[in-house]
Amino acid sequence: MKKTIILNFLIVATLLLQAAKPEWIKSEFRKVKYSSERYFTGFSMAKKAKSETELNLLERLKEFASDELINSVLVTVESATSLNAVEINNEFFETFKHSSSSFSKIELAGLKTETFYDKSKKTGYAFAYVKKTDLIKYYSAKIKNLKNQIANNISEAEQYLEISDEENALKAFYKCMALFREADVAMTIILLLQAPEDEIKTINQYQLRVKKGIASIYGSDQLDLSEVCNFLVYGLKKQNGKLNNLIRLGTFTYQDTKMGSAFSRRFAKAFEKELIEEAGLIITTKASAPNQKPDNCKYLLNGTYWEEGENIRIIAILRDIETFKTIASAEGLLPIKWLDENKISYEPENFREACENMKIFKKNEITSGGMQLDVWTNKGNDSPIFEENDTLQFFIRANNECYVRIVNHFADGTKVLLVDNLYIGSDKVNKVVSIPRMFYCAPPFGTEILQANAQTEAFNPLRIESQQGYDIILGTLDEVIENTRGFKPLENEDLQIEKRIIVTSLKNPLK
Repeated sequence: MKKTIILNFLIVATLLLQAAKPEWIKSEFRKVKYSSERYFTGFSMAKKAKSETELNLLERLKEFASDELINSVLVTVESATSLNAVEINNEFFETFKHSSSSFSKIELAGLKTETFYDKSKKTGYAFAYVKKTDLIKYYSAKIKNLKNQIANNISEAEQYLEISDEENALKAFYKCMALFREADVAMTIILLLQAPEDEIKTINQYQLRVKKGIASIYGSDQLDLSEVCNFLVYGLKKQNGKLNNLIRLGTFTYQDTKMGSAFSRRFAKAFEKELIEEAGLIITTKASAPNQKPDNCKYLLNGTYWEEGENIRIIAILRDIETFKTIASAEGLLPIKWLDENKISYEPENFREACENMKIFKKNEITSGGMQLDVWTNKGNDSPIFEENDTLQFFIRANNECYVRIVNHFADGTKVLLVDNLYIGSDKVNKVVSIPRMFYCAPPFGTEILQANAQTEAFNPLRIESQQGYDIILGTLDEVIENTRGFKPLENEDLQIEKRIIVTSLKNPLK
């Protein structure tokens, strides 16, 4: 009799325990209750390591879920620019593209998180979500606040100009530059979520006033690369004075594509020289692992360049590496005529083909697969540039046991299988794993796309053919992506993620 009572009690207790599991653990529930039309979401799960407490596991997963939510916003923004999938009029679409190029991190106003630990499976779960309407309210209020700050700075600058105090006028104008970059993020969210656009016209008008104000004081236009680099350095110095910390100089990429070019390489060398000699800054081009800053490196300096009439406009952005907050920004114009005379190409090689490929990648992209994967090269993951005969090495880090596949899409359309079904066991979770094979930068040169996928189940085999030591993948890009991302819907315990790096390979200019 006692045994029966105890057995019944255990059965009831087990049922109650199972019933206590939150519904958000189920992927189908999340899709319906927290639909992508109304929410941005992030989900993460993992087994508890032997040396880890339940609390530490859940805190780690909560952070991963929040990061995945941010990544889903970033992916949505990139897809909107690539596929023209944002429903705004033509007047604002260029604003959206331009603003999205500054989009990096977001402030998650209204973010909510849930966690659960399943003792029977020794597995933790975390779910992060934010209402899109909450983001609209937050960023609408923020852009109004930024507009007021910018207006006050412009007013201050113009007052200084009235008394011919050009030095303080420039300082006041330059106070606006970092605020414009913050406004870029707010404008991206507002336009992406199709919120009211009333404030955006005013911000754009303010940018024109600031540019004209700076140009009227600084003097003549920049006529060559040295002059534009000097002008950019001057603007950054006006906002911060002397920065004593190490600054990492990253790649300047073409418009909103994240693609480098021959000009990117030439500009980086000229800009680094000016930063060191004219501003006395401590510059490094050495990259570190994602989410890990190099020793004593506090800032990242990179940017974009855009075609603007007969010039290209170069936008430099200095950010704090830990917070990713914009510290300073400067803009300068370089005549396209000067580039043509010096035979420097500013459009990435195989640009059209690479853009078409990116559109294919963006279709049905994985945005919330439940796990994290970092992938980078020995020159980082922010659009690195490799020159002929440079050594190329890959590194990965995953937060779950998984299988990894890495494909390199070369400039000529060739698809090479670099790694297939590399197993990341429990002993390698959250640790840097170096891909054992190293490569040398060689023709064909241009824009390459490194595609890395990870999932909890082994990948289906690809059709390959061995050529000159490479495993060449047969079939179209669509077929490769479909095969790698999977055909069947994911079950709740299935996790997957995809990351891509745009790599620019260039011929050695001395050859």
